[in-house]
Order: sequence, then C-alpha cells, then structure tokens
Amino acid sequence: MDAKLLAGVSILALTLGACGANQPKSLVDTPEIRYKTAKVEAAVSMIPKWYKKMPDEKGAIFTVGSATAPDLQLAVDIATLNGKVVLADRINGKLKAMTKSWIAKFGQSDVDARVMTEIEKVAKNVIANVDVAGYNPVETEVFPAGTQYRAFVLLKYSDNEASKIIMNRLRKDRMVYSRLRSTQAWKELEKEVDSVEKKDEAKSLQNLEKLIQKNDTVTNETPST
Repeated sequence: MDAKLLAGVSILALTLGACGANQPKSLVDTPEIRYKTAKVEAAVSMIPKWYKKMPDEKGAIFTVGSATAPDLQLAVDIATLNGKVVLADRINGKLKAMTKSWIAKFGQSDVDARVMTEIEKVAKNVIANVDVAGYNPVETEVFPAGTQYRAFVLLKYSDNEASKIIMNRLRKDRMVYSRLRSTQAWKELEKEVDSVEKKDEAKSLQNLEKLIQKNDTVTNETPST
C-alpha cells in the first residue's frame, strides 16, 4: 500500500476515534437525570389513593393539597393552604348554584322586585368574599422527601356550611330580612339551617365527651409516683 495513503487512513482513524471519545453521554445516562428520575418515581409512589381519586359524597365538596417543606408542620400548613385555594373556587360555584335555587324559591313567594334585587346583591357579595373557614381536614399524610417533608391533605366542605353563609348574610341585611322572614320559603330554609346547626352542636358535644373520657382513662392508668 502507498505510504501516503496508509498515513492518511491512520490519521482519519485517529480523528474519528477522538471524536467518538469526546461525544457527550446520552442525556438519560447522566447521574443527574437518573437522580431526578428516581426522585419523581419515589414521589409518585407515595401519593395516597384519596389524592388521586377524591371521595364522592352527596352534599359535600372535597379538595386536596400537597406541599414540600423542611419543617413538618409547615409542609402540612402549606398543603392545607393550597387545598383551600382550590376549595374556594369550588365553593364559589356551589354558592352560585345555591343562590339561584334560593332566588327561585323566594320568587314564588310574595316578594317584590326590590327585595329580589337586594337578595341577588347580597348573594354576589357572599360569592365574591367566599369563606372557607368551615372546612374539615379529613385526611393528612406526611412522607419523607429527601431532606424535607411531603404533606398531602384532603379537605371537606359541607353544603350545609354554604347554606349557613348565605342565611347569616341575609339576616344581617335588615331590609331583606324584614321582608323575607314571614315568607314560607324563608321559614323552610331557616328550619333546615337551624337543624344542621343543632346536629353540629350535638356532634361537637359527643366529640368533647369522648375526649374527656379518653383523658380520664389515661389519667387513671398512669401510675402514681
């Protein structure tokens, strides 16, 4: 073989070899990508079932929230806050539907147009300033996420709370309340809300009694020193 040709082939082979050695590794093979992939897989595996598919219960609104933080309580608080943001939107929609239903009921009573307009005005203010204070944390789970905590929360809001919000706001409007309180529609709604409040009070008392009994049991079982 010609010496020049042989030298050219050798140089070409060395050049191709050098290029191959300097090519970057596949993106999937880098340690950083492998670490991030494992981290995502671990996060997905710890998601509670109720987070993926929320409960479906008549007369209740459910929402979920999640957050990561270096402090356990902070993770739970932020997750709850995230859940409340979504909950506010859902309650807003529920209040709108409920308000239409209430206005329809009052429209069948002997209520003049001025009062109906005021009811709609009050209802819009309620919706604009939606209050999620009546939410109930149904589920809370916390998992380790590297050096931090990952919290998942499930919040529940009852339709009864939405009814009480509208009812209490209408009661504060003297003109509206004076015209509505004598109507049959108002009496029915008031009876419904009062019934719910009594049930809530009874439930709270039962929970308080259980807590007292539990504390008494723990106290009695604790040996005296």
